[in-house]
Amino acid sequence: MPASPDAKTRRDASAFDYLSGALGSSYRQLERRLDALQQELARQRPLAQLGEMTAGLAHQVRTPLATALVYACHLRDAPLDAAERARFAERLVERLRQLERLVADMLAYAHGAKAGDERFTLADLLHALAATVEPRRPAAASLQLPAADRGVLLTGSVENLAGALANLCLNAFEAGARQVGVERLPAGRGRLALAVVDDGPGIAPGLRGRVFEPFVSGRPGGSGLGLAVARGVIERHGGQLRLAESACGCRFEVELPAQRAWRTAPLEG
Repeated sequence: MPASPDAKTRRDASAFDYLSGALGSSYRQLERRLDALQQELARQRPLAQLGEMTAGLAHQVRTPLATALVYACHLRDAPLDAAERARFAERLVERLRQLERLVADMLAYAHGAKAGDERFTLADLLHALAATVEPRRPAAASLQLPAADRGVLLTGSVENLAGALANLCLNAFEAGARQVGVERLPAGRGRLALAVVDDGPGIAPGLRGRVFEPFVSGRPGGSGLGLAVARGVIERHGGQLRLAESACGCRFEVELPAQRAWRTAPLEG
């Protein structure tokens, strides 16, 4: 005898409930599996990043360290007159300074210096920038800074911000720039805008979108950390750093929160 419509409906409903339950169970299992995979990925990602950073650091350290060892061996073993000895010693010091900066950049990138709550003026920042850059500025090159304005107040770490700006300037000098300038730009209310410009060779079009990635450098011997560190420091101060278009050389524009030094109102644009 054919099943009644009610019995068929009940069987169909029962089959639908079974399939729905099976699908629901499979979906929950899939969710749990995806969650486990995401957790595993989260655990593995720092290890992968650490491996990449370690490999990058080892690669960047190898060349200046090997060069420094060659110069040191010449100073120890080779018969040199006073002029040659002074030349090798200076080259050795240059390589050691390169290593010092590389290690400092790596530590700053890996740990991320806090912004801090120090209050300082634009004049203080420019003074600290000059003190950082001038000892490493090539003799044939120049650094031009804007007027030392004590009416603009910033909050954070003058040392870290000066270091971030110094990275931009030193990168330019190391790339071959002979003139590097820091310019004051018009900015919106409560903001300070600066531009670091140079007359160097510029950045290849294929690298412009990756300049802030660690270990990406268009310069032989470059660590590829300076710009990543600079952007991290500026962003921790509530600011922004971007690579702007330029007819020649490079132009990096910086924006930071700022106030008038003689009152707590935001800086007028």
